[in-house]
Amino acid sequence: MSNQRWYDLAEPEGRGWHGPDTKRLTDRLPARAEGTVPDVVWGLSRHSSGLYYRFRTDAAEISARWTLPDGPIAKPHMPAASVSGLDLYADDDHGRPRWAGWAAPETGGTAEAVLQTGIRAVAEPREYRLYLPLFNEVDDVAIGVPDGASFEVCPADPTPPVVYYGTSIVHGAAASRPGMAMPAQLGRRLERPVIGLGFSGNGRMEVELAALLAEIDAAGYLIDCLPNMSPEQVAERTVPFVRRLRRDRPDTPILLIEDRTLTSAWLVDGMLAKHRDRRAAYREAYRTLAEADAHLYHLPYDALLGTDDEATVDGSHPTDLGFTRMTDLLTPLVRRLL
Repeated sequence: MSNQRWYDLAEPEGRGWHGPDTKRLTDRLPARAEGTVPDVVWGLSRHSSGLYYRFRTDAAEISARWTLPDGPIAKPHMPAASVSGLDLYADDDHGRPRWAGWAAPETGGTAEAVLQTGIRAVAEPREYRLYLPLFNEVDDVAIGVPDGASFEVCPADPTPPVVYYGTSIVHGAAASRPGMAMPAQLGRRLERPVIGLGFSGNGRMEVELAALLAEIDAAGYLIDCLPNMSPEQVAERTVPFVRRLRRDRPDTPILLIEDRTLTSAWLVDGMLAKHRDRRAAYREAYRTLAEADAHLYHLPYDALLGTDDEATVDGSHPTDLGFTRMTDLLTPLVRRLL
């Protein structure tokens, strides 16, 4: 639109570190983590998964512009809408965030798209939430509204966040769009920030990650790493990881979440045994830790994805249905912990 005015969006919400601590506005770990955490974790931390902007406008049309690196914009099991796209939610007349629009790029580079048009008029500017790509780096995010429409970025939510650390599932695989990933859904349900620190294939409880998580003044920590770990790693790393977190956060609730059952485990030799052995090591670590920790909790694997084997895209990664089921299960439990 020729009469459109663009507003650059600076630092998103959903991060544990801010301003000069990070190399890029949409990095999920601080700059000093490079060289401290495994290289692959550092690379994955530059994906904007779980990050979002909140703004208010009375515009009848909302557009977006964002810049991606050259390269793939989709995955075999995930569309460009979730890997590299944007997802818009708006507060309805009762203040409930509801889906409002989306955009996906056709290539890497700078993309521009209309998120929604024909938006009905309101007496006061409506609040929106724009979720960023799950599996790509992003820069220079801007919102465009017609000239004359109001626009303001909302102040950052001061509510203490929940920190959710884990695997590709926490990273967002395989949501159809960013707002369906579990940290995003959980944040809307809890009405508080959820910092998503999922690292695809690499949620492995390195003690260096525990030290970084402890820097965040969180309301609670969710630890969900079993799908990426062997039984031996679980036995070796769980106790040191939790104890390092506890060194700086002695009273903050910590929830240890077991792995979902692969939906093909009933059919394939060895899968159920691997689940069993990982969980046994996790439960033993929990028992050891819980003897001296009144704020440590444990969530078993039962029915994380339901019982019909229909909630994943590939036997492992949840669809939107799977993420919604997991969020349904987590929400009341996390509310109680907080």
